[in-house]
Amino acid sequence: MSFFYRISRPLALAALFVHPVFAQTEPNYDLLELCELSTPGGQYTTQARCGTLSVTEDPNASGADATMIDLAYAVLPARNGKGAPDPVFFLAGGPGQSARETAPMMQRALRDIHANRDLIFLDQRGTGGSNKLNCEFSEDEAAWIEPDPDYAVEALEKCRQGWSADVAHYTTTVAASDIDALRAHLGFETINIIGGSYGTRVGQVYMKDYPNRVRTAILDGIAPMRLALGAEHGPSLDRALEAIIAACDADPACQAAFPELQSAFDQLKTTYDDWSDGPVISVTHPRLGESIEITFSRTVLATALRFLAYDPATQMLLPYLIHEAAVTGQPQRIAAQAMMIGEQMTDAIAIGLNFAVGCAEDWPIWPMDLDVSQTLLGDSIGELYERVCETWPQTSVPEDFHAPYGGDTPILLLSGEFDPVTPPSYGEEVLAVSSNAEHLIAKGRGHIVITLPCMASISEAFISAGTLEGLDVSCMDALGSEPFFTDLLGPLP
Repeated sequence: MSFFYRISRPLALAALFVHPVFAQTEPNYDLLELCELSTPGGQYTTQARCGTLSVTEDPNASGADATMIDLAYAVLPARNGKGAPDPVFFLAGGPGQSARETAPMMQRALRDIHANRDLIFLDQRGTGGSNKLNCEFSEDEAAWIEPDPDYAVEALEKCRQGWSADVAHYTTTVAASDIDALRAHLGFETINIIGGSYGTRVGQVYMKDYPNRVRTAILDGIAPMRLALGAEHGPSLDRALEAIIAACDADPACQAAFPELQSAFDQLKTTYDDWSDGPVISVTHPRLGESIEITFSRTVLATALRFLAYDPATQMLLPYLIHEAAVTGQPQRIAAQAMMIGEQMTDAIAIGLNFAVGCAEDWPIWPMDLDVSQTLLGDSIGELYERVCETWPQTSVPEDFHAPYGGDTPILLLSGEFDPVTPPSYGEEVLAVSSNAEHLIAKGRGHIVITLPCMASISEAFISAGTLEGLDVSCMDALGSEPFFTDLLGPLP
């Protein structure tokens, strides 16, 4: 994602191909076509039923002069052949991620829920097949890890001029109205929602605007409504890295392999303290096998460690990578590992939608008094927003947009203990203002935890019952971190 920073994690998870057998569909799916959905790059696929819903770009417009856009959606009918009357809508992250592109991975993660409930994936306007606000920044394979703000601002402006879209209408509030339009179009009175990362904001806005339409909600990797997305990424990443280093120190094998890990990390930050300058290193591209030269600056270090901190498997590589880079002065492996994840993230995000949301909803409330200069990430995100939003079309949001949801819909809040972007403290914030919620923290895990079998089974039980009462969460006792890598052969048995 380079300097683009919010995304949910299903693309980074291991999974098998899924080849479902479709039972007879309900009447409201009769006009949908069989289609094949795939993750970016086509690594994982699944079959679904796909359709489009035509809506006005400006929700307040009507008549012959109204500009119409088509929203792409997909349905995975329940495996039992007769889904419950309240399906599950999955709300993707980003902002900018295509919900349909997550379907092959989320179908597997939500297989228990899918047994008797339809899964519905609507590409938010501006993503995927819904008038995507995409922008090709560079063909340079290293561009993601050496972001150039000047070039990014120029490229974004050029892309915006080429879009057939009024970006003022590509906000979370309008996205929520699109969800309700699809709900009505498909003939459902109520739905269940599962939102991941930025999708938790979409879910909260939908519950606020359509309080009688949500039967249950699961918010995974929670973003409180008061939050300017991205403003606190620096402190959140630092806390996650400190927790991972502390966990290594408490693990005898990890501590023996990487003594004084905190000192090594401090040394890295001191060595690479210039945001634009540093040694030129050669990195072998993990996919192309070609050597790429990059300037390993503080920006590159921060970007790389941030990518690696999302997923538990790559989190457990961090002690090895930090130690190696500090002791040998060779950070190539950090860059190469992060490059693999970075490509997936970059391919998955419609960056125009990211900034359409951010400039309308986040930059106007950016906490200018929050000092993040001493964090690993610094203020790179705020500086980029300042540049981009200066020329971005001004968009207003409802006065109460950043107010929390205060209704009585049952809400299951999920967090990962080591989440570097939406820490468990955010879940506690939402819990404190909710009248009917429970917050579960998955020990030793990162960003997005519903993909864990334990958390998925709890989620299925919650949706089936429609209540938090009596929820059995005992399987969480067995959760924990992945084992640390002490060398390149992997973790100790």
